[in-house]
Amino acid sequence: MRPPSAVEAHPVLAIGLALCSAFLYALAAALQRLAAGRTGDRSHDGRAFFGALVRQPVWWGGVGSMAAGAGVHVVALGLGSVTLVQPLGVLALVLALPLDARFERRVVTRAEWAAAAVLVAGLGGLLALAPHHGEGGAAPPTGLVAVVVAAAVVLALLVTTSARLRTASRAVCRAAGAGLCAGTTSGLVRPVLHGLHRGPFDAGLVTAGVAVLVLPVLGLLLLQTAYRDGGLDAGLATQTTIDPVVAGTIGIAVLGERFTGGPGGAVLAAACAVVTVAGLVWLIRSGPGAVTSRAAAAGPTSC
Repeated sequence: MRPPSAVEAHPVLAIGLALCSAFLYALAAALQRLAAGRTGDRSHDGRAFFGALVRQPVWWGGVGSMAAGAGVHVVALGLGSVTLVQPLGVLALVLALPLDARFERRVVTRAEWAAAAVLVAGLGGLLALAPHHGEGGAAPPTGLVAVVVAAAVVLALLVTTSARLRTASRAVCRAAGAGLCAGTTSGLVRPVLHGLHRGPFDAGLVTAGVAVLVLPVLGLLLLQTAYRDGGLDAGLATQTTIDPVVAGTIGIAVLGERFTGGPGGAVLAAACAVVTVAGLVWLIRSGPGAVTSRAAAAGPTSC
């Protein structure tokens, strides 16, 4: 039987699978946003909204693509460290831009492509600094339980807060909750996989395993309402920003992963993260949903 660390010896394959997963997630996002836009229901009646969604084949196509992307992503996490694989998920937003434009029969603007270029530049820096060989995915049971409890508390706060916000802010808040679900799931997948390989089970492993099954469902539901209220740019951009931040934090704080270059590398990684977030914010502000919101806020102009 191979030692658990042997499954981490393929960083190039992990990157390739992560790219494949990013494309599947991008396709899923574009299809789900298209379905959410077709419902025409922007009320607080969640039951009516989700009832309309499940009657659309295009939405189920998005769910299938998301499920396939999640499966590929899990395999990538088994072959590479969280801090290596997770930042590539941000590319889903860049890949979703032309797909969404195709479905909406519009053209991606220069501002959107420029913002995407800034995002990719920050992502490239993170990838260069990320460890290509992790610690093996081992984590103390108390650490796994603490991660699940913290995620549950923050998620509850986000959902509660979003109910009191206006449409655009509510979309960002719920997309942040979806990103928290995705990032926590990604951070817990590796210790769960390695725990299953080693055995026997403990309280931390069981808690993490339940979270890995429940959080993706919660994230999926939150993301649909974010697409409904804020469109693709606000929803997916926020989700893809929070996702790698949460997963990377778990990898460093619980799994013992470290950026290359010591403290200096950590500072450079933080700078690259700032560039990545700046690109994402720019992309949100330059997207068609943001332009429409600003025009509506300005009101009609006089001749």
